[in-house]
Amino acid sequence: MSRKEVIGWALTLSIGFAAAFFFFTRPSKATSVALTARERSMQALGQEIAKSRPGAKVLVLMNPFTKQSGFGDEKAQFQDAGVRGLRRGLGGRAEVTPVFPALRQEYLQNPSSLVIPSESRTPLSFLVDARSVEQLANQHSNATVIVSLIGLPIGIDSLKLWQKSDPRSFALLLPDLKVLGRPEDTLLAFDNGKLLAIIGEEANAGDGLLITKGNAREMLRTKPQALGF
Repeated sequence: MSRKEVIGWALTLSIGFAAAFFFFTRPSKATSVALTARERSMQALGQEIAKSRPGAKVLVLMNPFTKQSGFGDEKAQFQDAGVRGLRRGLGGRAEVTPVFPALRQEYLQNPSSLVIPSESRTPLSFLVDARSVEQLANQHSNATVIVSLIGLPIGIDSLKLWQKSDPRSFALLLPDLKVLGRPEDTLLAFDNGKLLAIIGEEANAGDGLLITKGNAREMLRTKPQALGF
């Protein structure tokens, strides 16, 4: 076989492998729709941050289980879609820094030792070490808004980062705010500026709902499930 023929076969095989990779890793139609919805919801969150905190540098809390994920991992795909939407909403020049909080030592030593409520939509709230979130926030102290794609970790409200005197605010995607306690505690967090904006979820339609201080009381009264209650 001539060198030209070898190159031709190699090129054909490469194209075939590339096509197969695309076919087997591309998201299904339903997943594609959901990814687009995630991107659109996070764009709305980014726009709200840009409006209320113009020029803010943003820290993004990512799922630590996706740190080593491959291209086809669905969790990573949704996470990446969320970050893309956030960047678009914030504007092209916004500084966005993704970080991966640490898991709690109890979980690392014995995964079955931690109980995750079956109804919680943010199981990572019970697995992520809240102190690692504060450490990351302090390492990136120029970031004044912390966006969490994984909810709020249990115990965050006992840390200095959550105190009213700390200038940093949180923006959340589909959180389970029962981790803060009662609905009144969520309202207090909005009033104190700790909660800047939330993307909640309409229970029936699955649409993203932008929740801010301005409509939080109404949402808790009419659609508490959108905040995880």
